[in-house]
Amino acid sequence: MKRRRIYALQFTLFLLVFQSIRAEEAPRTRRNEFPVPGASSPQSASQQAHHSPPAIFLRDIWADQKAIWTSPSRIKRRQLFTIVLPLAAATAGLIATDERAARLLPNTPDQVRWSGRVSNAGAVYTLGGLVGGVMIAGWAKHEPEVVKMGRLSAEAFVDSVIVNYAIKGMTARERPDQNNGQGRFWVGGVSFPSGHAMDSWAVATAVARNRECPRWLAITSYSVASIVSLSRWGARKHFPSDILVGGVLGGLIGNYVARRPRP
Repeated sequence: MKRRRIYALQFTLFLLVFQSIRAEEAPRTRRNEFPVPGASSPQSASQQAHHSPPAIFLRDIWADQKAIWTSPSRIKRRQLFTIVLPLAAATAGLIATDERAARLLPNTPDQVRWSGRVSNAGAVYTLGGLVGGVMIAGWAKHEPEVVKMGRLSAEAFVDSVIVNYAIKGMTARERPDQNNGQGRFWVGGVSFPSGHAMDSWAVATAVARNRECPRWLAITSYSVASIVSLSRWGARKHFPSDILVGGVLGGLIGNYVARRPRP
């Protein structure tokens, strides 16, 4: 019975963010599909010009969160059967084998230590400093496209952190290095989903999906996100299912932020 509850939970989590992939399909004439405070009329649009960048940023974060958490009501039948269900099934399968997967690696002290060092590239403080540095560099060089890339990656990063901590609170799963790697849910842990994987993929996708992003940067971003994600398994901080869900949700959030029509 408990396993069935876990499977149902994974399915719900995919529904919560799956709507983000529709950002690419949304025509610009539908810019108010996700209500944004102050974006309903030409007059309010002119007033937005006087808003400070932090106020606009917070407004966009609010719009993103509203779109993410209300997305189940807009899922299409085709999306449900072609993407959501397969992803949910893959997650369920990994959860069933997570305890065994936690023991597949040698798990030597050197492995755990070096994997942890590599995974620091996806830590909150590292990614926060990175996206902030990109924006500062863009402002210093007077390059609007660089500023935009940094700004969107920062938005995706904040969205990812909020969603990640919310889901961690709901699932409360043990880490692999706790209680012999049983990976129990609802016992006060913070393993599910992987924050490093989720945040890394959110930022990487927001950068790579930018129209001005060079190919080498897109490849580099995705490569770093992949390495960071796998390193969390080697560091014994996350199970494969934690990493899969974190990476998928982060990628969807980053794609939504990069493609969402804006006022």
